[in-house]
Amino acid sequence: MQNKKIIAIVLLFVAGFVLVYLSQADKLFSRKTNIPGEAKEEKLVKLNLPKLKCDFGSDQDAYNEASNNNNLDACSCISNEELKDMCTTATMDTILYSRALNNLDVTLCENIRTQVHKDSCNSAVKDSVEQLKKSDPQRLADIYARAHNEKAIDAYKNLTASDSSNINNYILLALAYAEKGLKEQEQGRDRQEYISNALVIIEEAKKIDNNNSEVYRIEAYVNEIKPDYSQALVLYDKAIEIDDKNIFAYAGKGHTERMLGMLEESVDNFNKAAKLDTDKNYVFIYTNLCSLEYSRGNSEIAFENCKIVTDKKDIDPVFQSNAHQTMAIILMRNNDIVQAENNLLKAKTLTPNDPNLFITLSKLNIFEKKYSESEVNAKRAIEFSPTSANAYLALAHALYMEEKFSESIMNAEKGVSLVKDDVSLLNPSKPVVERDLNYSIANCYREMGNIEKQEEFEEKAKNLLNNNK
Repeated sequence: MQNKKIIAIVLLFVAGFVLVYLSQADKLFSRKTNIPGEAKEEKLVKLNLPKLKCDFGSDQDAYNEASNNNNLDACSCISNEELKDMCTTATMDTILYSRALNNLDVTLCENIRTQVHKDSCNSAVKDSVEQLKKSDPQRLADIYARAHNEKAIDAYKNLTASDSSNINNYILLALAYAEKGLKEQEQGRDRQEYISNALVIIEEAKKIDNNNSEVYRIEAYVNEIKPDYSQALVLYDKAIEIDDKNIFAYAGKGHTERMLGMLEESVDNFNKAAKLDTDKNYVFIYTNLCSLEYSRGNSEIAFENCKIVTDKKDIDPVFQSNAHQTMAIILMRNNDIVQAENNLLKAKTLTPNDPNLFITLSKLNIFEKKYSESEVNAKRAIEFSPTSANAYLALAHALYMEEKFSESIMNAEKGVSLVKDDVSLLNPSKPVVERDLNYSIANCYREMGNIEKQEEFEEKAKNLLNNNK
């Protein structure tokens, strides 16, 4: 029975991640294979993906490679479990310390496990911040912006107050407000104050230059978060009209189209951005192409795009983390569990408080049959994003595998209540996630022997996709 449960949950994980056109969704999701006891293992084509090389002469050689080059992959090659754990902890601590200094982000320090290193990291970051406040406030603001740190708001407010002619600082301040608004929404709080502030700053920027492509590109992004997708598309087009080589505008338009489920159009605009990016410097293009191509079933192309991002150093931590997470999903589907875990550990050194990371870790734990760990990671995701329906879905799955059926139902029902307003979900994926939550409830009632309730929620799940064809 446990194996049948795993198959059912895995099929939901795989299907739920692949966000395809709703016209195709019925083929993927309205099968009874999602019901425990009737699940049939889906035939998956084994992908030709790069393999982890473990050609070290000894465990100590692997440990030395990890230590000398911050190579987490080398830790996986160690056969002694105690030494492997030591290697992973030490290497992750070193990477976190380095990235905390690079991004001036004390939240990275807090995830260091060795207390003496954690204290040293906190002190070093605080000292660097104080020095830059005095010597180079512009650099400090730019570092905060690159790291998606909300402290960028105050930093750019101070800069625009002292120099009202620098349009780039207004643009970056508006962006920082918009990102803060998105984070507030994820926490279940009102984002309107920050969206309004962003729009006010954009108007200030227009007073400096009313024909600046980047101003309209950022205004489009703010409308995307608002959300007003139609207006966002209009503004992205205006940005492109002003500057037809604005890489950010093509990518932004592609992102809005992705939110609307216009996958062909989205890929087309991201490819236009990629064509302009001859040196492959703008990693957000390839992170998005990775997830888009995976959603269209092109896993090897997706993997190649993600690898462009993961192979780079000292880049945007959010996009690099997202690339590692998508690669992990692909690797899990390919039954490469060790490599999937490595990618998630690398993501954890970039965005250790990312709720989506903990959702993916929870999924990995299901593959590994570590159900209590899956529950812990799903609950961590909820701590960081209490409005995430996917986090509650992950928790419901973990509890189901632990045979805590009543708790699983309660959390799945909570997830259903969140789907409509969940800003982390693409519009076309919302009925898919709600479908999965209803199937999760049906699964529990099946195990509890309540056939009437089981059939009720199976019917709800089927109708969700039928109503959104």
